[in-house]
Formats: sequence, structure tokens, C-alpha cells
Amino acid sequence: MNAYTARRMSLPVRIISYTLSGILLSLTLALILESAVPLHLIPAWLIAINIFTLIFYWIDKINAVWVGDNEAREAENVRIPELALLLLAFVGGTVGAAVAIILGHKRSKAGFLTLFAMVVVVQILAVYLYRDQLPWP
Repeated sequence: MNAYTARRMSLPVRIISYTLSGILLSLTLALILESAVPLHLIPAWLIAINIFTLIFYWIDKINAVWVGDNEAREAENVRIPELALLLLAFVGGTVGAAVAIILGHKRSKAGFLTLFAMVVVVQILAVYLYRDQLPWP
């Protein structure tokens, strides 16, 4: 996506495009992993989504440093929206997001950390409620 396209895209479209890109890349890698090594689809998915979530956070960190305090660069919308990052964590990339946060990205954003904590709580609750339906003992 070039700078001109990013400027023209609205925030909801950018959120959807980044989130779907991460999900589709992860699904592709998960299917490759499932066929290459003896893994169920769910563990393959979790490995893939965490890899791509970490990559997306890393790209956003690089863009954050590049933008800095420069208003002209900020107007180009090269940053990945926080909601897209949270959605990638929500669909299984929690560990990748946590690693990115530990390494220093989004660590000072209290609102983001609160929403991330809520994602973790929802996931823990979902695993607890559906623990009997998981494909492993």
C-alpha cells in the first residue's frame, strides 16, 4: 500500500484491511504447517497468528519511529491502527502481541494496555468455558 492509497483509505477500511491481511497470511502459514508437520490446525493457527501479530507490531514500531514528531509523515497514515493490532491479538496472536509489548511497543499507552488486558481476559474465559472441546487433552 503506497502513501497515496493510505491517505485515501478511511480508518475503518484500514483496520479491516490490516486485520484481514494478518488473518489470511496466518491461515496460509497454518495450512502449510499443518501439511508439513503433524500438527492439528489449531496449534498451527496459533503459531502462525502469533508470528504475524509480532511482525505487524514490529512494522508499526518501525513506522512509529519513522513518523516521530513529523506532521507531514503522520499525515501519510503509515501506522497500523491500534484496533487492527488488538484484533490480531484477539484472534489468537496474544503471545506475539505480549512479546511486542515486552520489547517496548505500545508499553506507555495505558488505554491500549487496558484493551489488551481485556482481550486476554476474554480469551482465558473462552478457553475455560470451551476446554472440553479443545482437540488436545
